[in-house]
Amino acid sequence: MPITKETGEFLGLVMMFTAMGGFLWLPTIWSLLTFLTPKKLLDTYFKEPHFTQGELIFMSRFPLSLLRTGMFCWVILFPCLDRKRNIRNCYEVMPTWYRLSLNILGISAILIAAVVFGIMLFLLTSHIAK
Repeated sequence: MPITKETGEFLGLVMMFTAMGGFLWLPTIWSLLTFLTPKKLLDTYFKEPHFTQGELIFMSRFPLSLLRTGMFCWVILFPCLDRKRNIRNCYEVMPTWYRLSLNILGISAILIAAVVFGIMLFLLTSHIAK
């Protein structure tokens, strides 16, 4: 079903503003959480056997330390992703503010991606003639 020009323009603007907001919000909060990672969490879980020696070397410095923060974020949101590292209970040593911030980071990343790709898919498929 074709959509009107105004609706297409509005959805395009919503998609672009959401994407640009995500490009500003996500790296900022992700970097901030990486630098504010609690020392107790790193001392407990950022060591062998949870990470290999090479990962410990590479992920101890910026920008690859962002990967470490991302791993903690996804394990909190989706504990089933923790097959290899065995850091499923890492939330127990995290302060509440850090755990909530990681949840906000992960959920906002999922929502931004869903809105952008959902609108993009809708706009692409709405112009296909039957």
